[in-house]
Amino acid sequence: RKRLGLSAESFAKLVGVSGLTIYSWEKGTSRPRKTLLPMLASIRAMGKKEAKARLEVVSKGGKKKS
Repeated sequence: RKRLGLSAESFAKLVGVSGLTIYSWEKGTSRPRKTLLPMLASIRAMGKKEAKARLEVVSKGGKKKS
């Protein structure tokens, strides 16, 4: 998340969880569900521009501008 320059709330939107969940993962008080691991791996492979573009799409309800 830090490498991508994203806040916990923004990263949470990409993953589909709450910001508090991200903080819990980072503190080690909880772990991501196995079903989320592929999503986390795909986000980890992104660059900053791609992550911000995907966040924009997610924030607008999944619809890209034409």
